[in-house]
Amino acid sequence: MASLRNLQSMRHAFTWNMLIAYAIIATSVFSYGFDDAVYSTIQTMDSFEKQFGTYDSSTGEYGFSTQHLAFLNSLGLPAKAAGTFIGWAIGEYYGRRTCFIGMQLMCIIGISVSYSATTFGQILAGRMIVQCFIGWEDWLVPMFLGEICPTVVRGATVVVYVFAHIFGSFICAIITYETAKLEGNAAWKIPIGVMWTFPCFILLCSWLVPESPRWLVRKNKIQAATKQLEYLNKGKDVDVAGEVAFLQAAVEANAQTKGSWAELLQGTNRRRTMIAMMTAAFNQLTGQSFVSQYGSLFVKSLKVMNPFAFTLGSRGISTMGPLVTFSLVDTTGRRPIYLIGGTMTTALLMICGGLGTGTITDGKKRGVCGVLMMYGLFYIMSFGSISVITGAETPHLRLRDKTSVVAWLIRIVCDFAVSYSLPYLLKAPYADLQSKVGFIYGSLAAVGVVCGYFFLPELTGRSLEELEDMWQRRIPARKFADWESSCIGSIGAKVTEMEGETEDAVKAKGGISRVYLSKA
Repeated sequence: MASLRNLQSMRHAFTWNMLIAYAIIATSVFSYGFDDAVYSTIQTMDSFEKQFGTYDSSTGEYGFSTQHLAFLNSLGLPAKAAGTFIGWAIGEYYGRRTCFIGMQLMCIIGISVSYSATTFGQILAGRMIVQCFIGWEDWLVPMFLGEICPTVVRGATVVVYVFAHIFGSFICAIITYETAKLEGNAAWKIPIGVMWTFPCFILLCSWLVPESPRWLVRKNKIQAATKQLEYLNKGKDVDVAGEVAFLQAAVEANAQTKGSWAELLQGTNRRRTMIAMMTAAFNQLTGQSFVSQYGSLFVKSLKVMNPFAFTLGSRGISTMGPLVTFSLVDTTGRRPIYLIGGTMTTALLMICGGLGTGTITDGKKRGVCGVLMMYGLFYIMSFGSISVITGAETPHLRLRDKTSVVAWLIRIVCDFAVSYSLPYLLKAPYADLQSKVGFIYGSLAAVGVVCGYFFLPELTGRSLEELEDMWQRRIPARKFADWESSCIGSIGAKVTEMEGETEDAVKAKGGISRVYLSKA
């Protein structure tokens, strides 16, 4: 991953065509964050509850039953899974660009259904269609960005992806904070209407987004790949023919290194697979659904703070998470950020649980709001980003795709389990734990920190050869950072070093330009 020290080299690596394409694709990630946040926030609005909820004669208010709340926040996940497979089918057979355009159309359909909804079933259907778009996005965008951008910024795409998503949710919080003051259905319809602007803008600008040169080479469309590379590198002195040849060699090499499913649990791969599964599970089991999906509803039930002001503050603070990670990851390392952020996440959740015990006062309720508002910052630094980055870096090249599928399935299953069970844990007449659910997620977060200490390795600054040697030697995760490899002078180490430099600097040393070769 790149840090702030690399910003200068990143600037020189881009052409205007690359930057425009990158910005349009990143807008889709912003849309993903905005759309996801809209549904989580508008369900708190009185007019939304009146339109789609049921009347409770005992309280004289409208609201959602526990079952309907569970359906609204969890049934989108099977749709998200379906969207991932739809995206894979279209992206693999018809191209990344066609896939990118198709998912914007899917988003528009979901928004239209949601905007015109008058019954609970219709708003649920609209949200499921939008979740299908989000699953589509999850599969395509990180890979698409990596395939059209220079090597020197590939690591930064993870941070851009997380930041654009979080920033989208923050902008949503600003809009819903204002529209919540309106009377009637306009309060929730305006945020949904704003959702239309992003896919429509992207469709208008989609002609500026090129097809992935790597995908074209894989499909043996060499002439088209050359044309796309020329477009992306317009204004730069790049040997396009050499880049195409390099891509062909890389694609052939990858085709020869595909492992079997059984290899995931063989030899040192077992350890690496378990790390990927561990990071995927703790990404969802450490309370993020409690804060992001149910946070505003829960704060509304406390009746001590405007839930929309809470959402605005929480998401504003959360936007700092990717920036802190981006600035520290290369200097501080992945493990320290993960362990410190994870420990703080655990502490905040435990404090939340503790404030829910004994006599519940308004002071305790305000304390719960405060700790939940800070939660997002430390979650993103640990379970939300560092664990995912390291989990993606650990698989063997032969097994990367299969490991990603396993980790993705673990993440979806855990997300569904948490999202569906939360209303039953929070509300009477079921568990009625209220803020004491912090003990559950805090305990799981503590387990995540302990597992991170013993099993999450420090991979910062290591070449592929060094890492492979360390896996084979079964170096404990906590000793990865200080272990001295005999492979430091290897070709792979030199290549890794070159990948952190600008293309011009590499050429000046007599190296080979690897602008579009994905890092293993």
